[in-house]
Amino acid sequence: MAYIEKVFSVSPALPHFDFDAQLRVDLPAGSQISVLGRFEVDGRPVTSSRTMEFITALAAAGGSMSRDGLHHRMYERDVSASTLPTLAYRARKLGIAVHYVAPGRRYVLPEPVAVDALTALALVEAGRPADALLLYQGPCLPECDSPFAVSLRHKVEDRLVRAVLDSGDQELIKVTSRLIDHWELAEPAVTGDDPCSAVLSDSYLRSLGLPPAGRR
Repeated sequence: MAYIEKVFSVSPALPHFDFDAQLRVDLPAGSQISVLGRFEVDGRPVTSSRTMEFITALAAAGGSMSRDGLHHRMYERDVSASTLPTLAYRARKLGIAVHYVAPGRRYVLPEPVAVDALTALALVEAGRPADALLLYQGPCLPECDSPFAVSLRHKVEDRLVRAVLDSGDQELIKVTSRLIDHWELAEPAVTGDDPCSAVLSDSYLRSLGLPPAGRR
């Protein structure tokens, strides 16, 4: 499926990260990482956004990345030499095994993890936007503003919105417009003001386990 990506001229250019190479729907069983609208590991809330970003960056790279690569993705300035080791330690405290391989100066996830944002992208690529929307609980990596976090956040929203619009499912489009603030969903033809459509959308939101618009 072809995706149309538009960047407003007032927006800064975002760095390119190759998320697509690591996308799979049928991920092996492993720790469940939630970064869409909240931070959780296997259903347990996590307070450290940086630690969750560290885990997500490793997962997006296929479970292995150089120290310099992680530094480039997560920081735009020099940081203490202890910063990444500290994040790896915090990840291990959350039950996520992270190894540091000294010869290649790489951080490695020796066991598979399932990150909801990456799974959502994989579902979109598989032509299953409705299933991807079930995972969407809010912006990807909230509170994070690194080049990696901003790029992944835009990627998830852009591709999900584009896939929903391409599906032509008007009810799904209306639900998406209530969940995601995106320029392509701001057109009057997309949002509409038909009371019957609003009722249908509220019903659909409930089926997703989400409160109707105006009650969230």
